[in-house]
Amino acid sequence: MRAALADLTRREVLVVSADPLSPERGSYQFAQHMLRQVAYETLSRRDRKARHLTVAAQLRATFPNDGEEVADVIASHYLDAVTNVAQALLMTGDWDTAEAELAQAVDADGLGDIEFLACTRAWVAALRGDTSAAQGALAGPGDQWATEDPQDRAYIAVAEAFTAAARRQPAAALRHARAALDRASVLGISHEVSRWAWPLAARSAHDLADTATVAGLLVLLDGYQPGQLAPMLRTERDLARARLIVAKGDSGADVALTAAIAELRQHSTPYHLAHGLLDHAAYLASRGEGAPAAAAIAEARDIAAQLGCQPLLDRAASMTAAGTQVPA
Repeated sequence: MRAALADLTRREVLVVSADPLSPERGSYQFAQHMLRQVAYETLSRRDRKARHLTVAAQLRATFPNDGEEVADVIASHYLDAVTNVAQALLMTGDWDTAEAELAQAVDADGLGDIEFLACTRAWVAALRGDTSAAQGALAGPGDQWATEDPQDRAYIAVAEAFTAAARRQPAAALRHARAALDRASVLGISHEVSRWAWPLAARSAHDLADTATVAGLLVLLDGYQPGQLAPMLRTERDLARARLIVAKGDSGADVALTAAIAELRQHSTPYHLAHGLLDHAAYLASRGEGAPAAAAIAEARDIAAQLGCQPLLDRAASMTAAGTQVPA
């Protein structure tokens, strides 16, 4: 281990704190934030959880009184472990387990007063359409939302955006989603905040028929190199462009939507796939193609039921009520 640390220091990947007056003297840090971010993102979320728990356990064993001296550091590792696995579960569609992980952290691990965890719980509740629970989590105890931490503020904005979307307030959803995206320069465009906020902003702008804002959001992503964008964001960009083609009445709409759906199946979340399927169903229904439209609505409805996502279920139901016959 010492040889590896010495080699990374020699190559200027790591630096050692040498300030004799600093309590962090002798500790190692990445020389650049970008290096830390790249190294961190090479780990799967489950690996991150395991390593955060290992570090927390080591700190508790090393310092006296169960790590009382470094309690804040230990808590941050437990928090990172929980939120990493919760985000992974949100992405894969296992929302029940994500909610259970977060509840465990609050009820059993005593982390309920940590802003970031409350933000994550509000995010999940808002996604499911439980706006009361989302608002309750965001209300928090006292003045805890005075935080200026960019990640906390971004998570709050995402939770508020999905809460507004669940209440069918697209203008508010767009405003909060764009507030979250304003943090992309600090958190990174492929951070989970951007992965969820950008599609919501684009969809909300579409619902408002605000093509100028959609175009601006597309320009935002186009400003990044392909390797800087998560596959999910590249796919959502294609879907947003397909919706613009539909709105213009161009002949390539069906091809664009079909291609976007295929990419969603490969690179996005079940939640975003379901919304894409409903986009396609709306287009098919407008062309009088009732059977394929109904099939797309039925698939989206099944995904929504599995997720426990009431706003998606409501959207599918509204399309059914509009006249598309969906199989039971």
